[in-house]
Parts: sequence; structure tokens; C-alpha cells
Amino acid sequence: MKKFYLLAAGLTLSLTLSACANHQSKTATSSTTSQSQRSSQGKKANQASAPKAQTQAKASHTQTTKATWNETKSKQLATFMTNWGASMNQSYDAYTPDKPGDFYGASIPNATYNGQMPLAIDSVDNQVKVAWAPNGNGPKDTYLLLACYSDTAHARYLGKHVYLFASYNNQPQVLVSQQNQGNERNSFVFKQTANQDLAKGFAQIFAGKNIPAKFAKSSANNSNKQGLAVSDEEALKLFYTVQTSAGDNAEFSQRLANDADSYLFTDISGQNVTFGMGKDVTRTFPTNTYQVLGSPSYLGSTVFQKIGPNKYLVYQVPTHFDLQFQEDASFAKQKSDQYMDHPQEVTVGTVDEQVLAQMKAKLTH
Repeated sequence: MKKFYLLAAGLTLSLTLSACANHQSKTATSSTTSQSQRSSQGKKANQASAPKAQTQAKASHTQTTKATWNETKSKQLATFMTNWGASMNQSYDAYTPDKPGDFYGASIPNATYNGQMPLAIDSVDNQVKVAWAPNGNGPKDTYLLLACYSDTAHARYLGKHVYLFASYNNQPQVLVSQQNQGNERNSFVFKQTANQDLAKGFAQIFAGKNIPAKFAKSSANNSNKQGLAVSDEEALKLFYTVQTSAGDNAEFSQRLANDADSYLFTDISGQNVTFGMGKDVTRTFPTNTYQVLGSPSYLGSTVFQKIGPNKYLVYQVPTHFDLQFQEDASFAKQKSDQYMDHPQEVTVGTVDEQVLAQMKAKLTH
């Protein structure tokens, strides 16, 4: 090979040079082709892996629900709960992790998700996953709590309610409990509300369709008008109607007769709406506004005006005011306006005459 190469080089130098040039050109072309193939293969590999990455991202996304709640809906729910509560002769306050409420010793809503009293549906054994999620965003198969409302500050002892407004896999849920004692699993047991106005109203707000028209405005905003004078018997009949409207009516009727130490009936016209407990609150009760206050306190309190034969406006003023009324002027004003601007119109119902007679015997002024 060596001799052949030298001879060829001597005879055809130009041919050899040409061959070398051709060889270099082919080598360069081969190298360029190889790099191009590697680049093409790399692109194909990247393109092939992209759908997999996208699939993984999509799979990860499906582990959480979409945000279904916002500040606008939250404000709509607040208005709805004020007016719906008034229609039920009840008054509801919102509670949050930063401003929890006391529900028979349980902190609401905190106890339902912080391990103190696990949320259970229908049965003490059916504990479920739950999280506080005021924007509606969170894990799948979890009750995402959007809001919590309760009448715990206003209702009589055995007539309190707590409502959890939740999203479960992007479906609206209204859960209610009246649990007033513990159980073997330490569960906080709730059930779906049976009140269709409440369930449908929340579903409508949840879907972004605003407040139902019948609850968009108060139907009894007559709080600044002068009421009519009220007799002792009329006052007690109204008190009986209001206090037996929640829970077991027959059972509580007997409590009104047997458990009472006294019933205090007073004219509170002109008094401060928060009885002087609300910082900077100057609003007062209109003429012929009255209160019947039961003792012990779990028998309840009713603040009212008479507006016609057997018809009254009942104001959901609490029997006691917490420290926030004394420390937060804007809160105190907001709550006092809520009490007076959203009364419930109540018609006196049938009263147990025997119970009424026992109540009269304990009436004081």
C-alpha cells in the first residue's frame, strides 16, 4: 500500500490533491449530516417528551379544584344571610378563623378542621376531609369551607344553629349542625340543610347568578316608625311565639313554664340599640319598643314593636355584647344597623294557655 501510494503521488500529484479535497469535503459533509441528525433526533426526543410532561402537569392540576368563590359572592352571601335569617326570625353572624365564634364550647369554624372536633357528615363515624378555603381553591374530595354563619350570639340556649357553606368537588354544599354535646368519636356532626330557600339561594350565589330576588332586600324595614302600645299578655304571647319557633316547640314550651324564675317586661323606647355597650353607637330604639327577657338567660330575649293586630316587628338584638362592640366602632355600628334595619315581621300564633298563665305569674316590670 505504501509503494502504491508513493507512485501514485509522483505520477498524479494534482489528482491526489483533488482526491484529498474531495475526501475533506465528504468528511465535513458527513460531520454536518451527523450533527444535523443528532439535532433532529434531539428535537424529536424533546417533542416526544412534551406530551408526557403536559399530561403530568394536567394530572397534577386535577388534584385541586378551581377557584369558585370571591369577595363579591362573599358580600352577596352576607346580605342573603341577613335577610334569610330575618325571614326565619333568626339573626346570623359570620365567623372566620381570625374571628371565631363559640358554639356550645366549640370554636367555629376552627374546630371542624384543626383536629379539635373533626367534621362528620350525618354520623359520628363518617369523618370527612375538610379545609378552610375562602377562595374555593383546594384539594379534590375535600369539603372546602367558604364561609361560616351562626346565630349562636342571639338564639336561646337549645335553639342555636351553625351553617358551613362549602364547595365539594365544585358543587355547593350547605351543612348545618345543632350539636350541643360531645360524642365517642369527638366528631362535629353536620347534615345537608333541609331548608330549600337556603340551599337554592346559596347555589345561585355560588353559580354567580346573584342573590335570589326575594332575599335581595329586607321585607320589613320599618324600624324607624313608631309602634303601638302593648299589654302584658300581648308581650308574653309574642315572646312565647318567638321562643318556641325553633327546635322542639312542645319541649321548650314546658321549659318556659317550669324553668323560669321570672320574665322582665320593659319599655326600652329611646334607649341605645346596644344598651350603651357599642363604641360610638348613637342609634336608639323607636317609640313603643319593648323587651321581654327570660331568666335564666337560656329562655331568651325578645325586642319588638307592635305594628298591627297580632303583628310585630322583632329585632334580633343579642342578650349580651362581646368586647368587639366596645373596642371596634365600625363593627358596633354595622351590627346595630343590621339589627334595626332588618327586623322580622311576626304574627302571634297559638299559645298554650296553661303555660301562658304560669308565665304571667312570673312577670315583672
